[in-house]
Amino acid sequence: MALIDSSYTHRDGETRGIGYRRWVIAQATLTACLKVKGMRWVMWTCWIYALLQGVFLFGFGQLMVENSAVSDFITEDLDLFESFAPMFRAWAADNPRIAIGMTYNMFFYLFTGAIVSSLTLSLVALGMAIPRLITSDLSSRAITIYSSKAVSRFDYCIGKFAGVLLLLTLTWLGPILATWMMGNLMAPEVSFFWHTAPALLHSVAFVGSGMVILGLMALGISAMTASPRTATAIWVGLLLMGVVLSGIGMGSKNYWLQYLSFWFDLELLQRSIFDIGGDFDELGDQYPGFTEMGLIKTIKTRLALTAENVSAAIAALSVLSAGALVTLYKKVKPE
Repeated sequence: MALIDSSYTHRDGETRGIGYRRWVIAQATLTACLKVKGMRWVMWTCWIYALLQGVFLFGFGQLMVENSAVSDFITEDLDLFESFAPMFRAWAADNPRIAIGMTYNMFFYLFTGAIVSSLTLSLVALGMAIPRLITSDLSSRAITIYSSKAVSRFDYCIGKFAGVLLLLTLTWLGPILATWMMGNLMAPEVSFFWHTAPALLHSVAFVGSGMVILGLMALGISAMTASPRTATAIWVGLLLMGVVLSGIGMGSKNYWLQYLSFWFDLELLQRSIFDIGGDFDELGDQYPGFTEMGLIKTIKTRLALTAENVSAAIAALSVLSAGALVTLYKKVKPE
């Protein structure tokens, strides 16, 4: 009797590396997150919000075109910006870097991080997704199966982290990029692309940094417990605690309390990247009194009433990220 079965044939298929295994974990993570009840509604809300922002930017661009149908509709039919539009057109012709570039920078400062923005919706999406990241694997002991498939702890975490980044791309980065592209494709002049390029770069830098920080935090919290409800409660509690501490710090002028809010720390990081305060200073020097009007005055007031040490905010975010990495190291391991 032959020692080797003669029916054996050597597999000649394509050999997949560890990168492919990481990608499979990332895809599985994203798929599991999208299956959460209500997740697709959150995602589509982000894209609808991006569409509305694109329409807003289209209207802003049309104000630059004298006697255009859209401009006439806004200024005459809606009775908005009737006295402001001619002044703004002249201003844009004289100094487009400020009139267009700085205006877009302020718009995307709000689009990427305001209370009502894709950031808020992304935080909601992460809260819904956290039980499907590592928590479910801890409760089902799926990590043991991953380990038996020659996937190391590092590769497992990389795959999960990539899955979170994919989710945040769908809810945060993607809509922001789409908004910028829509605003420029529908702009009256091609020059909008380079005048608004700094706003795009600032948005990508801030959103990219935020995605990394939030992704690590979400994974860290998800690895803390095998209970989905507990993991979600920790995330919600961290959000609410940050909002409360930030408000107390601003109201009592004990600004150090604000650094205990990761949401506020992200806001300070955003201010530094967009340099919104520098824009207002330059705008006030060239056009005195303009920064004391409407939305600009509201933003300036908030800047004046809150802490402003960006280094402290970055340090606080670094501590949170390091804590998340330590949690992953201790909790995600073969059993």
